[in-house]
Amino acid sequence: MKHKSYYSILLLAACLTVSLNATAQHKTVVYGNVGVSNVNIGIVNTRTGTSSNAKGQYILPLFNPSTTVKLYYSCIGYQDTLVSLSPKQLQRDSINISFKMRPKSYALSEVTISENKPEIAYHEKMVSLETFEINEMGIYLIAYQNSGNALLHLSFDLDTLSVLPIARKYNRLYKDVFGQIHLMSYDSTYQIGHRQLGNTYLDAELFYGMSIDEFYYIMGDNAAVTDSVFVIATYNGCCCSGQGQEIYYHYFKRGYPKSHLLEHVFDQEMLNFMENQRKLGGLNGFEKGASLACSTTGCGGFSDYYVHLMMRPRVNLRKWSLAPQPIYDPLFAIGDSLVLFNFEADKNEYFDKNAQLIGETPIKFHRFLNWNGKWLMKSGWKREVLVDRVRKEFYAVFEDDGVMSISKIDLKTGQTKLVARLSDFHFVLLPTVNDGILYFMYHTGSTHSKALYQMKIA
Repeated sequence: MKHKSYYSILLLAACLTVSLNATAQHKTVVYGNVGVSNVNIGIVNTRTGTSSNAKGQYILPLFNPSTTVKLYYSCIGYQDTLVSLSPKQLQRDSINISFKMRPKSYALSEVTISENKPEIAYHEKMVSLETFEINEMGIYLIAYQNSGNALLHLSFDLDTLSVLPIARKYNRLYKDVFGQIHLMSYDSTYQIGHRQLGNTYLDAELFYGMSIDEFYYIMGDNAAVTDSVFVIATYNGCCCSGQGQEIYYHYFKRGYPKSHLLEHVFDQEMLNFMENQRKLGGLNGFEKGASLACSTTGCGGFSDYYVHLMMRPRVNLRKWSLAPQPIYDPLFAIGDSLVLFNFEADKNEYFDKNAQLIGETPIKFHRFLNWNGKWLMKSGWKREVLVDRVRKEFYAVFEDDGVMSISKIDLKTGQTKLVARLSDFHFVLLPTVNDGILYFMYHTGSTHSKALYQMKIA
């Protein structure tokens, strides 16, 4: 006798249950194949549901159906499908509903980008986005749903190019200085890549898996790279002096192992304050707080303190109240040149392809003039600079009572011009600019699910 498949056995058992319980209640078994795994299948306006297996097969029992029943079929990257079952159909013991889920396509003609008006770029029912990143290959998102998580790859026209199932522990994306995006969890990481067939790039895949500690060690202190130089950044001070109030930028010329100092950035006022507190014996709170971010790697050179700040630039990791906030003075590589936003010295610094200083521009957009004539840090300054690498433009981020404002930075004058104010969106997440379009995530409706929005700003 031939062995029956597990799916066939389940179907047979479900049908037998119908006959055994016919006197107690009527039960209709809906089964079939939708050609895709992890499809959410359920009854509209109820919590009754199931999901398809690895082969796309599913079984859904319906108890005592008396009126028309509507079934929904939903999956990340595919069009939602509704199927209505009439009372006559529901009198049967079993109903076969099989079809192939159709990939969902988001076209710009359907999602119009209006000047200074955010529009939804990606949103699906029963799916919540966790995070996203953008590089020259498109938009990558981590999406959550009941049946499993997935890594989505969208084109800039918002077409779904690929859907890759991933484990639930992978909840972060990180773009390195080379423009490569990495999928990260608390203990491991993979680089997201694409095999190339002729001039065609295939679906997204995961490459070069390694532990999170190995990844931090390799990538943690990388700051910028050009065709001529490689720049690393080190926060001086950890559990010792400094407490993240100094950054040393060093560069290496390609082919030469010796490092050279590009710039030393520091907050002298905070360093003086901390030194005075230390002399008075009042820095115990600072040292205790700092120890939460530092580990056995120690101070000087490469430290875990800088690693955690570098690898999570979009999240404020300061969970303690007494430790001073690390200074924020980002370095960007644009083409074959470098731009350093030296907020401690209130200036932008520009370096050529050989890391030689070629110019400076004063900046004050992050400060305000106090009544006593002293320039202080603006309370609404988010300490965040966005870069549009396609158009080689920079934007400063401000927030007032949860409302975010984006201002374009003129590198020649150091002045800023407001280009977007998200008045109807409080506490938006992960603002990113690419090719003149602002992308961000925001909670939708009364649920905790999040959708991707876009807004034209240039």
